[in-house]
Order: sequence, then structure tokens, then C-alpha cells
Amino acid sequence: MQTRVLKFKLRPLNRNKEVRLRTLKDVFTEAVRFHIGVIASLKTTSSNRIHHACYSEARTRFPLPAATIQQARDKALSAYRSYLDRKKKGRRSSVPVFRHALPLRLAAENLRIFPDRAMVRITTPDGFLWLPLIIPFVFKDAVRLPHAVSEIVQKDRDWYLMLSVKSEDVPALDGPHFGLDLGVANLAVLSGPRIVKFFDGKPLRYVRGRYFLYRQSLQKKRKIGMVKRSKGKESRLATDYNHKVSREIVNIVAGAGGVLHVEKLLGIRDRTKGTRKVNRMLHSWAFSQLLNMICYKAALMGVRVAKEDPRHTSQRCSRCGHTERKNRQKQAQFKCKKCDYECHTDLNAARNLAARRASSLSVGDVTAPQNGERMSNNVTHRDNRNLVSSL
Repeated sequence: MQTRVLKFKLRPLNRNKEVRLRTLKDVFTEAVRFHIGVIASLKTTSSNRIHHACYSEARTRFPLPAATIQQARDKALSAYRSYLDRKKKGRRSSVPVFRHALPLRLAAENLRIFPDRAMVRITTPDGFLWLPLIIPFVFKDAVRLPHAVSEIVQKDRDWYLMLSVKSEDVPALDGPHFGLDLGVANLAVLSGPRIVKFFDGKPLRYVRGRYFLYRQSLQKKRKIGMVKRSKGKESRLATDYNHKVSREIVNIVAGAGGVLHVEKLLGIRDRTKGTRKVNRMLHSWAFSQLLNMICYKAALMGVRVAKEDPRHTSQRCSRCGHTERKNRQKQAQFKCKKCDYECHTDLNAARNLAARRASSLSVGDVTAPQNGERMSNNVTHRDNRNLVSSL
């Protein structure tokens, strides 16, 4: 059983529904703050101890359903565990205080989707709250799947439902294996049988850099409203570009009936260090968004996505298997010290990702056909021009 998150936008709400929804969100945030205070005082991460210590008081203080109180406890526990984990690694950290309102977390029993009516029903202390929902055609079947803990998020004046749905694991496919390496210089590099495709990250870096300088000038003039609006436009441009990249990647793999192997990117910001400019590019890089787009589009098209351990993929030779740090001579240059094989570093990493699981499934080594591969750059030159010219 695997879980994926689908994003739905709510239709404009009337004043009564918006007030009730905002009140629920604020009360939930207060409940999380209450639990984080209890957890910090008891200095424990045991959910049973926290439940026995403050559940009765929380039910009395906060007008929320019982399952929502438990979600507030779990949210506080998750945040406190992250704080302990950062502290254990020697990183500067402090107990979370949640200065801003949090998304409203809803348990599965407090949320129900009605696809035929395009409505979502949530349980509140005052009865059911019905919210109109925009359900794209491609998600008509997905919303009928069993769902898990979901969230309702407010962004500016809009509300979104982040719906977690459960589906059976896709069985292993006896088809070609593709490796996908994500990065900053190259947004993505796809490698498979007789195909290599580079998706250039330069247009996206250019947009990020231009908006960064633009916001700097606005901040000096104290034009905070214009700063917020520029962030929204930059985010929409990046999202549009990620949609095009993810769609083309999934189409290529689905057309070949293959399996896509991607790298697990957990903790990438902690592992990567560089100059201020490099760190800024890394922290503004929407790698999680791109990976989520690839995963849900692949699921809709029946493509299996396997997440692989990325360790040593840039140091291991995809031809002979020799692993050495000196194999990677420069950021984009790979040369094996044992067999003298040379190629682009990101391409070598993508081939290693594809071969890692392919050999274990006894399907064959996808890195073998290296002569006569069809190579391509970017999404299209027209897409790049549109992204840059929109500034």
C-alpha cells in the first residue's frame, strides 16, 4: 500500500463557511501549541504519555473533534522529534513555537469526498461543514480511493485540500529501466535504453536570480506588498516549468512501458554546503515539487516509480562499477580511474540509479547501450524562451 498526496483547490467560499474554516484552523494551531508546551515540559516523545497527561484537558479547552485533537498531538510530536534530531546532529535549533497559523489536519474519519457533487465534507464541533471542490477530470477515479490524514491549507485568499489517498503497490514491471538524476545545473537528467535527455536548469535559475534582485530592491524601498506579489509570480513560473518537465519525463517512460528510478532526496540541504549564492539556489530549488509531480503523474499513467539510495551514484562508474571520490573530477565531468570511461556526471548518476534496481530484478543492465543513444537538451527552446520572456 502506497500513499500519495493530491492537491485540490476549493471554490470561493461564502463568508460563513470561510469564518468557520478559519476558526477551525486557528483553534487547531492553538491545540498544537498547547501540546508542544506539554511535550517540552515532560521532555518525552511517547505519544501514550502525552495522551494520558493532557488529552482530557485538551478536549475541554479546544472545541475540536477527538480525532483532530489527536492530530494536533501528532503534529506537535513530529515537530519536537525534528527538533531533537537537529540538536543531535549538532545543528542550531530551538523548541518549535508556531508563530503562524498551521494547516488544518484532518483524520480520515473526519473527511469525506463526494466526487459526483464536487464537495468535501469535514466534521466540526458544530456539525458538518460542506466545502465546494474543484476536481480535475484526471483525478475523478483517484478521489474515490481510501484516504489517510489530509490537510486544508490557506494561501493568500485561496484554500486548498491536500488529500492523501492510498493505493495498492504497483507490481514490478518487466520493462526497460530509466534513471532520473535531479540537480541544480541540470534540473533533471533522464537515462534509459537508447535515450538520454537533459533538462536544463538555467532558465529556472535565471528567473530565480532576477526575482531575488528585484525583491532586494523592493525591500530597500520597504514595498512589502510588491515583494509578496513577486513571490507568487515566481512560484507560478517555477510550477509551470516543473509541470512541463515532469510531464515529458513521464511520457517518455510510459511510452516505453518502463520503470522510473529516482533518488531519495531526504536531507539534501543538510548534506550540501557551498557559497551563499549556491545555498540560495539550493534552498529555492523546488525539487520536492518536481518529484511529487513526477510521482502522481506516473501513478495516473501506470508507471512504477522506485526511490533509490543516492549514495555514491556520482562516484561509481556506470560501466565497470569502480567507486572512488576522484572519479568525479569536476562538477559536470566524470572519468573513471580504473577503466578511463568518461561522461557527464549527472548522466553517470542517472545510469547508476537505473542499474541499481534493474540488476536486482534480473531484468538486465540498462547502461549497456551507450552507442547510438538519442540525446536531447531542455524541454523545448520555445518553453525556455517563454519562461524568460515572462519577466
